Amino acid sequence: MKLGAERFEALMETITNGGRSEAREACDELMRLWKDAPVHALLALKEQFRKLDMESREAALDEALISIAERRPEPFTAIATDPSQPLWRQAVDVLAMLGGEAYLDLFISLLPLCPRRNLKDLAAAIGCFRGAKVAEALSPYLDTDDEALFQEVVLALKRSGAPEAVELMKARISSPGVDASDKRSFIEAVIREMEE
Repeated sequence: MKLGAERFEALMETITNGGRSEAREACDELMRLWKDAPVHALLALKEQFRKLDMESREAALDEALISIAERRPEPFTAIATDPSQPLWRQAVDVLAMLGGEAYLDLFISLLPLCPRRNLKDLAAAIGCFRGAKVAEALSPYLDTDDEALFQEVVLALKRSGAPEAVELMKARISSPGVDASDKRSFIEAVIREMEE
């Protein structure tokens, strides 16, 4: 069975305005019709739900997007490799939820190319993964003057579970200029949590 434009519009309407169980059923149908699901339109809807704080609808749609990306990753990776794409953050978000070493490598390769405004989202995506590679990739951003990016990097290092993460953060708080700052107390609190 192929997903026609008319049926897709009906599914989008149900996901957007239907009851919770109807929206879930519509997402389930999209998963079954993964070959034809229009990824760009679904990512745009994901962004709309995020902006409107419609978390339960976004979660149901995320399940469908992850299922589609597992079978058909190409449209997601094509968007994710270009941080100037309007749906870049949403595609990166889906790939981060999907997991996999290839996506971690992709995200790390984007760090030097990523516009400053997108670095926080990229750090959050990298922070979905675990291991030393995460700590190594994000540690240079402990020196950023962007408070939101700094906090996201510290939390990503915490989630990485890498022993190196604690050492990197300890080195950061012992460096000049961090003595009495909010950054120091934030890092110290995270280190305490990690070492408990």
